[in-house]
Amino acid sequence: MRDYIIMADVNTDPAPEYVKAENIPIFPQYYHFNDGIIYGEEKELDINVYFDRLRNGERAYSMGCNPETVRRMMEEQLQKGLDIIAIMASSECSGSYNTVLMESRELLEDYPEARIHVVDSYLETTPAGLLVYVAQEMKKKGCVFEDVVKVVEEKKKDCNLLFMVNDLKYLVRGGRLNVVSGAVGTLLRIKPILYMDKGLIAPYEKCRGKQTAKANIVKRLKEMNLDRELVVVLHTVNPAEAEEFAQTLRTELGIEPLWTNEVNPIIGAHVGPDCLGVAFCKLPD
Repeated sequence: MRDYIIMADVNTDPAPEYVKAENIPIFPQYYHFNDGIIYGEEKELDINVYFDRLRNGERAYSMGCNPETVRRMMEEQLQKGLDIIAIMASSECSGSYNTVLMESRELLEDYPEARIHVVDSYLETTPAGLLVYVAQEMKKKGCVFEDVVKVVEEKKKDCNLLFMVNDLKYLVRGGRLNVVSGAVGTLLRIKPILYMDKGLIAPYEKCRGKQTAKANIVKRLKEMNLDRELVVVLHTVNPAEAEEFAQTLRTELGIEPLWTNEVNPIIGAHVGPDCLGVAFCKLPD
């Protein structure tokens, strides 16, 4: 039976140290400011410099996967005799899922003996990264291609995140949040808790102030039947507060987060600096 490999979109945000240790190929996406310099693959911008530019009023623009790069990366694996499970961020937020799906269909015409399954996670950032982790750990245990596909497709319905942003303007500007909701939230200093709903970012609960929002995230997590092995704290250039929040999860919920993970710049263009939240998987009912 043919072996297989797990691949993923950069916007799934699996922990970089895990990706490196497990040799998981990641499809790059790209970002740029108005100076015309494109970052995201061969050229990277220091993450702190990137968010300083956002704070100073520059607008960052995100770009999806490059079809030629996707085809090259997938074909490299097929030429090794490997089948592919590709886990992608939500098709509702990016065209990259469709790019990978289209390239996979064309490649299967040239490699009819191969199998490629492209997963639309309907998630953004770290909860999708949890699916990458689940798939890779199953592979390491010797699970077959079909079983991994089945579990990931089922488990994505139980993965989500609760998070807050420091300023709603980034979500509004990027089209991720209604303009009126964003303006009202900013004026009233409301810190909405956000989550993924049908592949899109949506309000979960309105809170007045950051401390209330953090306390309410912990409260909501307490009410959920969580898979305690699959919890991650996420943030944007906010490591001290993220570690403090991770300690709160340890103290109040008895959960040791799998990672404390920094959101990548493409997602960061939409959530802005000082985002903080928790990604998780719930246990089946």
